[in-house]
Amino acid sequence: MPARFAALRSRNFRLLWAGLLTSNVGTWMATTAQGWLVTEIAPDRAPFVLGLIAVAFAVPMLTLPPIGGAIADRVPRLRVLWAAQIGYLSLSATLTVLTFADLADVPVLVAYAFLTGVILAFDNPTRQALVPDLVPREALTSAISLNAAVFTGAALVGPAIAGALIPVVGVGGVFAANTVSYLAVLLALGRVRGIPQRSGRPVTGSVLSTVRAGFAYVARTPLVGTLLLLSLATGLFGRSYGPLLAVFARDVFQVGSVAFGFLVAAPGLGTLAGSLGLAARGEVRRRGRVVHVAALLLAAMLGLFAATDRYALALPALALAGFCATIGSALTATLIQLEVPGELRGRVMSLYTLTLIGVPSLGALFTGWLGDQVGVRPAVGANAVLAALLAAGTFAASRSLRRAA
Repeated sequence: MPARFAALRSRNFRLLWAGLLTSNVGTWMATTAQGWLVTEIAPDRAPFVLGLIAVAFAVPMLTLPPIGGAIADRVPRLRVLWAAQIGYLSLSATLTVLTFADLADVPVLVAYAFLTGVILAFDNPTRQALVPDLVPREALTSAISLNAAVFTGAALVGPAIAGALIPVVGVGGVFAANTVSYLAVLLALGRVRGIPQRSGRPVTGSVLSTVRAGFAYVARTPLVGTLLLLSLATGLFGRSYGPLLAVFARDVFQVGSVAFGFLVAAPGLGTLAGSLGLAARGEVRRRGRVVHVAALLLAAMLGLFAATDRYALALPALALAGFCATIGSALTATLIQLEVPGELRGRVMSLYTLTLIGVPSLGALFTGWLGDQVGVRPAVGANAVLAALLAAGTFAASRSLRRAA
């Protein structure tokens, strides 16, 4: 196997990578079906309801990841992952039953999003902290890039499958498929061997004191702090458009569920190309500058998407946006993982998780509200402008980012 894909030489990494790929395809199927369901049960309030669901997911992702990161530095990580997958499976099964019984209304979807966010706040920092224990240091960039293909590249396949299945099996059938997909991760976890329970020195003290230690490390480390700030700005304005794609499909492009599925899948195509291309390239020089350029190009592609009413032009714009987003996020994660000591890895990566997952959901509430006031196209366009200005300002003010290798 080529050295540039060195992470796949690790048996443990291969197992978890394959399991998470299957699970994430199911998750994207369910996310796409949920957006379509909202447009059916609340067509007149769809932008706001989609934003409300996003903020319900964001609340735990904005508050709990630091605690999840502290747990990841204290508790055997595989044990946390087992508990998280069982929790996901149980929630998805419940939503499936309620949907088939015609009981899946807006409060149910909001509660489902909130509880999923609670689990993810513990699951994601643990998975991020586990990566350097799965592969040698020289394969870390490869592993992070391949994980980017798993966690966001599944957006290429999942939405397209969901769009095709909704007319056949209904939204409930798509939710059922997502429930089954979690078994792939449980099977992979059952076959993993030789993983250390913790990395670095043992962590002592209370959970809150270890959380404070993580924040203190970020505050005194300029490169890590700047990367987290840039990721926060990009997440708030550059990665918060996803929940509104259902509204774009129905009101702007006036297409059906199959075309909607491909619209949601387009960023996944770019993500898959970007992450696999980055993994194939191996090491990247001047990562800090590449992160900056990727943020600016992401904003430009979102501006193009908001400006057009042509479906054929929207697809490549979203694909390029996904490409830029994954290049920026993968290199940001690489720079942080290489900088942070093992005993702090879970806590610092939990803050990155917050900017990568929690903040975009909060941004979606603002974008949904603004979309209700002025329309979804001007709302996403305004976000693109703000994302570009903040990315340019952050890079200009940070010497450590400009010099990052």
